[in-house]
Amino acid sequence: MNAKTYLTVASVIAVLFGLAFLLAPTAAASVYGVPAEPHTSLIAQFFGTTLIAIGVVQWVAKDFRDRDAVRGILIAAIVGDGLGLIVNLLGTFQGLLNGMAWTTTIIYVLLIVGAAYCLSAGAEATGASAKPAR
Repeated sequence: MNAKTYLTVASVIAVLFGLAFLLAPTAAASVYGVPAEPHTSLIAQFFGTTLIAIGVVQWVAKDFRDRDAVRGILIAAIVGDGLGLIVNLLGTFQGLLNGMAWTTTIIYVLLIVGAAYCLSAGAEATGASAKPAR
């Protein structure tokens, strides 16, 4: 897998989840056992907008030719997905989320592994050329 493939897949996942939380926050949150109330729906919509923004950044970044720019996006993906994984696990272990949260755990782990693989493979996996001379 190269960075272009990873960023394409990650962006589609982010946008799909983002649209679900933005357009149907109560339904999307209820899948994870989050109670339906106005405050949690609003927070879910904010979460959705953030996921869509991340998805758009990743979609645009898949065509970057600058290896350092792709590397930065991959590092940001690992940090963001790592923190999301921690929050997801805390919510699961505290009983705030139901068993469906384990599917999100799997998604976060796969995204982290994919980004880490692309980073460790270096220039070959980023699909980017060497940084142009200034």
